[in-house]
Amino acid sequence: MKHLLTIICLFLVTNTFAQNNADTTKPKVTGYISMGLSVTNSSDFLTSSYTAIEGGVMYRDFGAGLVLGRGYLKGMGGKDDNINNYYVEGKVSYSHTIKMVTFTPFVGYGGYIGTKHKFIEYGIGASYTIKNISIGVAFSNWDGTNYLTPNITYNF
Repeated sequence: MKHLLTIICLFLVTNTFAQNNADTTKPKVTGYISMGLSVTNSSDFLTSSYTAIEGGVMYRDFGAGLVLGRGYLKGMGGKDDNINNYYVEGKVSYSHTIKMVTFTPFVGYGGYIGTKHKFIEYGIGASYTIKNISIGVAFSNWDGTNYLTPNITYNF
């Protein structure tokens, strides 16, 4: 049952890779850059939230991106900050627009820099696009914890 729910969630989730692909008769390659702040249900915001920036390309409705982020906000930019707190993740997605909302299931694999700690992310997002800017929210399971991520994306 858990696997079935996961598959259903993957088909329902969207991320901010919002693209308006009205003309599907010819290939359309576009790029995007996105920023988000992921939060979970915890009483300590700084140790349970993470931030990331993602860049990538879309070919029609399929996307591939690279994410750079920090595992938690506490101590970020401080004198004791360590490269091991930062991670790199590769992510793939599929986007589908229904009316004015773009839904994007996605999956990613990454790891913390300088460590052996690896993780998987999967989820779905929804976004609304105005010209080249998309505003969205995603629900994902990242490194074993569920997160809600408001995000903003510039599509080019």
